[in-house]
Amino acid sequence: MRKRSLMLIPLILWLTALGASAHGAETPLLRVTGLVKQPLRLSLADLARLPRVRVKYNDITRGGEFHGVFWLWGVPLRDVLELAQVGKEAGGFPKQTDLALLVRSRDGRQVALSWGEVFHRQPAEAVLAVAWKPVMPKKSCTACHRPEEYRPWLEQLQRKVVLPKLVLSRDSSSDRSLEGVCSLEVVELAPGEWGPKPERLYSPRVVLQAGDERRTLEKPPAGRRLAVEADQVGEGKGFHGRRRYEGVPLRDLLASLAPGGLETVYLVSAPDGYRSLVSWGELFLSPAGRRILLADRLEGRPIAEGGRFQLILPDDLWADRWVKAVSRIRAFSLARRPRLYVIGMGCGESGLLTLEALSCLDRAEVLVAPADIRKRFAPFLAGKPVLFDPLSLGRRPFEARGASHQAAERGRRRQAQKKAAEIIKRSLAAGKSVAVLDWGDPMLYGSWRWLQDFFPPERMVFVPGLSAFNAGAAALGRDLTCRGMVAVSDPFTVLKDPALVAGLARRGATLALFMALPKFPRVMGVVQRAYPPDTPVAVVLRAGYRRGEKVLRGKLENIVSLMGREKEPWLGITFVGPCLR
Repeated sequence: MRKRSLMLIPLILWLTALGASAHGAETPLLRVTGLVKQPLRLSLADLARLPRVRVKYNDITRGGEFHGVFWLWGVPLRDVLELAQVGKEAGGFPKQTDLALLVRSRDGRQVALSWGEVFHRQPAEAVLAVAWKPVMPKKSCTACHRPEEYRPWLEQLQRKVVLPKLVLSRDSSSDRSLEGVCSLEVVELAPGEWGPKPERLYSPRVVLQAGDERRTLEKPPAGRRLAVEADQVGEGKGFHGRRRYEGVPLRDLLASLAPGGLETVYLVSAPDGYRSLVSWGELFLSPAGRRILLADRLEGRPIAEGGRFQLILPDDLWADRWVKAVSRIRAFSLARRPRLYVIGMGCGESGLLTLEALSCLDRAEVLVAPADIRKRFAPFLAGKPVLFDPLSLGRRPFEARGASHQAAERGRRRQAQKKAAEIIKRSLAAGKSVAVLDWGDPMLYGSWRWLQDFFPPERMVFVPGLSAFNAGAAALGRDLTCRGMVAVSDPFTVLKDPALVAGLARRGATLALFMALPKFPRVMGVVQRAYPPDTPVAVVLRAGYRRGEKVLRGKLENIVSLMGREKEPWLGITFVGPCLR
């Protein structure tokens, strides 16, 4: 496995570099996010360069709707996920058998898969098709059918398949097939349940839970029973023999409790925290789902060791999803509820985006974003519609002149904010998640703050970003906390409360000033009266921008004259204090 990982490193680096570019004329189609160490943005050309398999696919739904018969060439889903390097944080349940994969198409459809049906089955059973060819009838349809019957079928064979296309080739119907796949998100449900193993692994009952409904199973339920022979082959521990299990098909047990759908998954767990996940699709659409058992008998006898019930998946190539002493089965819907995200996009280059920001960007259907962010982060936004530019809601704080002008501006801005909030509310009511894209870290002087007058905090999800403070401190290469205190302020506070600045100076605190450039001489005048004149000062212009970042160093006694030569009107963070020596 290590050798395979080493071989993948050059390809990962190549794809990462390719994704960071503009992709030439081709826009990235697929994003891989969630619980991954290497988020990916791949175009169809990127996917086509990966090793492919060929499958024949009958695109016919459970309801009998015919959408064509095709030869498809696709990339195994597991290969894409291996490139993204799925990995959990240390300290929790270490295996990946409890992970879900949420696949989403550009038209908003979603399908939930289990980790096991991608990684514990043959690779060709779950693919992303990147090329297609229809399988045309070899004889004329007129011999058997009237024109009104065969023409719709021929139209389906002649249609354009929207790529990439998710294909579960072993499913008995095409209900889980998605065309125009745009995102793969790796999801961990209810993390943090891993704990020390009990002295005896045993559970006398199983609790079945779906939402607020709970049932307790203490004995084998009446109904259809099934016996299967299963080879127990562990991914790490090898072959443990062929055994005969008897029990109730899990799909029969869950059908009445949690009917579910394409976005439903079931988390099966034991008292020691061992967990396994099964998707609704593999239970109810795949022939292998009929043989997944909640077993209560082994080799003709009631199960005694390891619990009264065990989860057995006889068609998995690894037995790691098998669960002894099943104590709880929970149904989860991965259907996305509309959320209002406030996402910090970092303070400069796209390399300063966090993984969480990428994941939340993927979940949002529509955006609120200024033109600057839309331009710089276009490859990450996937052409999503923008509701409005937040800068259109009002002037920046330094731009209004005079009390009457300021009052009038506040009134206009308030009305614009009300209209903008209504636009966001309509998108949320339509089931669409909205992402408000802010500069830096939105919790430090963010431009989103007007939203809190219209939306309760529980409706918003805040995603931190790297602030200009972080990028500026890195550019200085100094320990800003050498005197134990750092104060972050805006120029308004400094101008209104000189005594506060004097108190910071007495403690030798480092003062970090946002938005000081438009009123730099006035702000520095207050600071000069508090700190000694030889106190070092550094202004980091365009912090976080590799090509435009500049550090201007001086002292309080000369920093104003030094800054007089600079033309940057806004993007700069100012640091003052003895720790800059």
